Amino acid sequence: MSRRARIRSQHVRRTPHVALNAWQIAINGACKLSDKNVAGHIALITRAKDEFAQGISCDQHWLSLADTANMATTLATMGLGAGPDADETIARAQIALADVQHRHAERGSWTLYADEIDALHWLVRLHAVQLAACSYSEFARAFDLTVERASQALAGNAAPGATVTVGEVGAVGSQLDRRARPVVIGPRKRWQTETLR
Repeated sequence: MSRRARIRSQHVRRTPHVALNAWQIAINGACKLSDKNVAGHIALITRAKDEFAQGISCDQHWLSLADTANMATTLATMGLGAGPDADETIARAQIALADVQHRHAERGSWTLYADEIDALHWLVRLHAVQLAACSYSEFARAFDLTVERASQALAGNAAPGATVTVGEVGAVGSQLDRRARPVVIGPRKRWQTETLR
């Protein structure tokens, strides 16, 4: 027996994982998100937007809204709530988040201007429409793509001139501490605050 054949014979062959209920998994994945799940998610990000505008727990709410903007971007690229108006809404929200993070890094202030609050309001409305049209498998795929995109942005692979806000989803993808910091990767600058306590 040749050396190559001996190595192959000693190699442990793994059987692929086969789900016994593959049809049920496919059916569940094709179902739209339940109204309860959508309402709960929208209530969370609406609260984050409202409290962020009031100056309550701004660091945590910034992370939530950055994740919402990133998920909205991914869902729009998948065709859910897509179009030029959606792209503009998401871009305005990401710019608002980047601007407030920049002001916080410079002055320590989380103050939002009226146009920034409006941009975040429309982001939440758009995301509500996207979630209402989303299936469980689409949501899982969008989350995985968002984690990958945030990890790539943190690794320095963001498109030139792009404004990328990275919240807690980026911490998941890059295996960073879950108490990770808000990060904005802009066209010429990268602002980063200290780790949240």
